Amino acid sequence: MLPDIDPIVLCFGFVAVAAVAFFFGMMMDAVMHEGGFGPTGNAMLFVVGFVGALYIAHLQRMDFEDVKLVAGCGFGGALALFSVVALLKAGLARR
Repeated sequence: MLPDIDPIVLCFGFVAVAAVAFFFGMMMDAVMHEGGFGPTGNAMLFVVGFVGALYIAHLQRMDFEDVKLVAGCGFGGALALFSVVALLKAGLARR
């Protein structure tokens, strides 16, 4: 599925994910202040979680025909990664 994606569509997808990630990174930085990782760090975690979730879904043979399912999977992975890393940071700060 993923190797068959047109390079132009892949570039547009990457730009869209990067823009959304930067928006969410800025938003999370405004909400979390010192508990976050800065706008760029939050955006990087978002992109890594989004792409990682899609990669894992691809390994599990998920069908990428439904854009809503792909977006939900990506956002879920991004927010799950961000939550885990933020909990680890908070837990280590308490020690």
